[in-house]
Amino acid sequence: MAGASAAAPYHSTTSSHPAPSSTSSAGLPPVVQPNPRSGDMQLIQSLELAPTQRDRVNLLNQPGDFVFDFNNPPDAALTRGNGGWTVAATADTFPAVIGNGVGMTLGFIGPCGLNTPHVHNRGTEFNVIVQGRLVTNFQVENGVDARANILSRFQATVFPQGAIHTEFNPDCEDAVFVAGFNSVDPGVEQIAQTFFNLRPDIINTTLGGVAYVDGEDIDSIRAMLPANVALGVELCLNKCGKTKRAKRDLTEIFA
Repeated sequence: MAGASAAAPYHSTTSSHPAPSSTSSAGLPPVVQPNPRSGDMQLIQSLELAPTQRDRVNLLNQPGDFVFDFNNPPDAALTRGNGGWTVAATADTFPAVIGNGVGMTLGFIGPCGLNTPHVHNRGTEFNVIVQGRLVTNFQVENGVDARANILSRFQATVFPQGAIHTEFNPDCEDAVFVAGFNSVDPGVEQIAQTFFNLRPDIINTTLGGVAYVDGEDIDSIRAMLPANVALGVELCLNKCGKTKRAKRDLTEIFA
């Protein structure tokens, strides 16, 4: 997923689809290998430099260039965390989006899983819950109160570009969301993880001399989370019979 999680390890499974019969496929386009040129830097650069949409479409002339398979995505599209995983269709993993101003991520968050606070530097996110529930929280900027909601199936929310936001699964079943972006390259930056990549003296000054906090994972990152999300993690762990991890410092948690 976008980042680390406060949940127990979660392993994904992919679904397989039976091949259609020749009778049912009559008159339909042929089944092709989806997205065969994911990560093709020569193609990506040509698409970026193409002056018109006609030129871009003409460059995408291989069968499957306009098909992205979330069931079997390219390796570069997958991001895994302890509590879930995401599949992203963006400029580098699905070149057909270049010039069209869109990207999409399919996300799976395991029971009690937490997608830690992060931002999308270059895109606004429209997040639709398609399975389970998610607690969402975002902060746009200084001087504006944070917004928190709980979303059920087929409900949605928007995370403005650059807003710090997080998603938490409060239940004992998997949650699945679809996130659309108004950018082919929305980017992602985990707040805590990138913060601790700064110079040690900057970190110490910002945190009042404390560069890390000992404790179990949820306690270690509690100060970085909205209070309601941290409480929700605790309640969910208890409800689902899960135990918190052994105490670790932040450098190990966010390694």
